[in-house]
Amino acid sequence: MVIVMMKRHFTFFLSFWLWMAIGGCATGIVSVSSPHYAKMENDNYYFSITPLSANERHCGFRLILKNKTANPIFVDWNKTSYIHDNEYKGGFIFDSMNFENRNDPKLIERVRARDIFIKTIWPGILAHGDLEQWTQMPMEPGNHGVEVTIVMNGRTFTERLVVRISKLEK
Repeated sequence: MVIVMMKRHFTFFLSFWLWMAIGGCATGIVSVSSPHYAKMENDNYYFSITPLSANERHCGFRLILKNKTANPIFVDWNKTSYIHDNEYKGGFIFDSMNFENRNDPKLIERVRARDIFIKTIWPGILAHGDLEQWTQMPMEPGNHGVEVTIVMNGRTFTERLVVRISKLEK
């Protein structure tokens, strides 16, 4: 009985070691963005996106919105979209979000007067998981971006920023 258990453990560890040696944890592929980040600025706000990577592959964005006015501005997440190769691919999810509720309406975020708003956002279409735990799949090569909807003094503005993601072999 003990010898059978030892053989099973040995077989498992040998299989695991071979899988790691052949496949490994890393993909051997990294992604790069060009430009490194995209930005736009006007008299009322500064808006930028920076692609974020996990395991050397881009899978989300850091969004920065600086309010330059004396009044609050708002980000309408329900009208903000992930763009891939000039096509709308749905909205975003956030770190604090329960995966099960990812398609529910999102709260509008307020950016106070002369304040800076920073948020990590993940394309919902690239998220996979169940109930409370989800993982983010990497962005494939192409143009990726954010079309954000900003509400200021009752008027709605839409701004689009895009970066090009490319794959490189390691």
